[in-house]
Amino acid sequence: MGGEAVLAAGAFRVAPLQGEMTLSFLGRIADRYGLTVRSLLSSVTEVAGQQGVVGALQGDSEVFLNAAARDRVAALCRVPQMGLRRALPAWAREEPPGPSQERLAARLHNGVETVAAWGPACPGCVAARTGRVAPARVYLAAHQRVCPRHRCWLMSVPGSGGRVVGLAGCPEVVQAQEDHRRLLRRSPVAGSAFEVAEAVTAWWWAQEWPEERMWPMRLKAAMPAGEDPQRWRILARDLVAYPETVALATLLASPAWQLRVAADGGGYLPYRLADVPCVPSELGHRLRRPWLTERLAACTHGPLFAWTYQCIRTKGGSGDDEQRLWQVPLALRPRPLSDVLAGYQRQQTADTEGLPAQKRLRGHSVHADGAFAAGLTHARTYAAQHGHLATQRDTRVGSFSLGKWVHNQQTHALALPEEKAAALKEVDPWWNIPWSVKWQRSYYRARDHVRRHGPLNAAAGFPDTHVLTGEWLYLQCSDYSSLHPEQRRLLADIGLTAQAACSARPRRTSRTAGIDTAVACARAFVAEHGCLALATKNISYQGFLLGKWLTAQRCLACRQDEPAAHLQVLDAIDVWWNPPWPLAWQRTWHRIRAHARDRHQGAAEGNWPDGSDGWATWLSVQCTGYKQLHPQQQHLLAEIGITAETAAARPHEIIAQHCGTGPGLAHARTYAAAHGHLATPLQACLEGFPLGRWLSEQRHQAREHHRSAGGTWPVSTLLSRLDPWWNPTWSLEWQRNWSRVRERSESASAADDGGSGIPGLEEELVG
Repeated sequence: MGGEAVLAAGAFRVAPLQGEMTLSFLGRIADRYGLTVRSLLSSVTEVAGQQGVVGALQGDSEVFLNAAARDRVAALCRVPQMGLRRALPAWAREEPPGPSQERLAARLHNGVETVAAWGPACPGCVAARTGRVAPARVYLAAHQRVCPRHRCWLMSVPGSGGRVVGLAGCPEVVQAQEDHRRLLRRSPVAGSAFEVAEAVTAWWWAQEWPEERMWPMRLKAAMPAGEDPQRWRILARDLVAYPETVALATLLASPAWQLRVAADGGGYLPYRLADVPCVPSELGHRLRRPWLTERLAACTHGPLFAWTYQCIRTKGGSGDDEQRLWQVPLALRPRPLSDVLAGYQRQQTADTEGLPAQKRLRGHSVHADGAFAAGLTHARTYAAQHGHLATQRDTRVGSFSLGKWVHNQQTHALALPEEKAAALKEVDPWWNIPWSVKWQRSYYRARDHVRRHGPLNAAAGFPDTHVLTGEWLYLQCSDYSSLHPEQRRLLADIGLTAQAACSARPRRTSRTAGIDTAVACARAFVAEHGCLALATKNISYQGFLLGKWLTAQRCLACRQDEPAAHLQVLDAIDVWWNPPWPLAWQRTWHRIRAHARDRHQGAAEGNWPDGSDGWATWLSVQCTGYKQLHPQQQHLLAEIGITAETAAARPHEIIAQHCGTGPGLAHARTYAAAHGHLATPLQACLEGFPLGRWLSEQRHQAREHHRSAGGTWPVSTLLSRLDPWWNPTWSLEWQRNWSRVRERSESASAADDGGSGIPGLEEELVG
């Protein structure tokens, strides 16, 4: 029957149901006229024999019509446009374009991403409303799934028209919808709270705890005859858990409860739900499941833990942070029923050909899963060696930045999928702690001490422990009451209980003995290295933190008018241990003087220390700014040959004297003697020394020095003596070729063989 014929036959009035899906309404119209939905769509979109329907027609499809097609449907069902707009939520939601301005169009949409939540209309209500028994589908919010008049659950089943399930054996489900609607009237956050509660109960449903008795009974009571039990368990998740979901949403939406949770946390972010005792205990009581308290107390992940964590973090969801309280991470949301059913069907079917590919879980991607698997492998390697994942940020395992990877996992821990969080917990149960990782590393050192040497003796001041470990343990005892509950539990595992903490004494050592040890260490360091300026802040010498101690003594010397006795001893050990100029200056001066003495005593010229290539710059700066130096600095420079006269008249000679045999210059001299130039390739190496890269760096430094200071780079003068064109303004390739031509020309002139040209030059230049 063509479109015009259908319109001409529009003798029946078919009224829409309130909230009905547009495609369901068209299906009832088609049934009244003895048509199929596809033929009806073809009819209302047909123009000049051509149809304008886009998309595939499936059991859970919805259709969107443009204005012209809507006019035809209104004429066909004999209902005004205003009535259709009020009854059908998707009637004018979208305006699909037609192939041309004259042709009508209808667009079919499928899937939960584009079609809002729906379900079957109650058959009894449809019959009472229309006088006919016909299937219909309506948009259903979470609080509209139960028909209280006919006591049935309106279940959405992907790929079908849905299913109506009797609730004669589940009166608590009917009552739950009344409670749900009451909650929506009273609380402005009821919708968000229900979404969180739905994620929580879906997570519980997946655990399959053996103590659960109510859900299996409800599942069995609602199961239709002849239904596959495993498939029914997938379909009935929302139905069975609905009473508990509403009860939990009611609790979560309560402002008083939110404040109670925030207060019960004691000001600490939780590591597990046991750290917020009111949450597992109240839920066990409200849901009439005493066993649930212990189960929830052990949780360190999941949607309920994430909500509790954010509730404490936002102090009960107050202020601008309230929105964060109701955000369910993507990976923790209930998996769509269509995906679960497709996975079950694939498991039950040996031949999966023709079935849609299994969808990837929410919160997953191929790249992210591969990166996580690689990081987890390195984490297992590190944990097997160290026993934990309390890494520093710069920790690396081979070329992999493990510390940064672990930090990223900790930052996004609440949003991690369940299996990823479980894998990290298996590697290290304390991988994601709500206190500082530095504290955790100190704890592991104390734990290792207990394992090697036995119990701690807090009352005696923790003898036999390392000084820093003993001080750290006493600090924990002093602040015991302010520690996180889980920190106190960890300390109890190594014998530091609340009672032991009360009896703890500080690790006292003789101040005089400590100073004597430090001074003796400083004296030994000077005997070996020549000065105390080389003991940088992180230097540990003979097991003593000498650099840190010297830094503290320099601060002490600045505060005291009269130096203490041990500071006078340090002056005697090294008069310049605390100079009035930077220590870096003193270290460089000492190294240059030490090397000058070694050369004077006949030490090997090639034995230059690391960093000696930077001496030329340092010496140049001293010569340039000689007059601004401290008188004592000028006196020290005189020991290495720099005076007011030499600094002004012969700075390059001074640099040559101290740096002329440096590694780079020495190899440059050898190369220039052999080849007559310094236009080396970048990869050139001489006796293992990367001469090409070193010369490239000197050219870069010369350009930067000229750009910033306007003068000559100190090393430039020394290299110019070896090759005046060592740093040309043109390409080095040209300079190398020119050097080859000059060398071959001089060789040909010396041979004077009377030939024309330079034999083999072209091949050499090409090569």
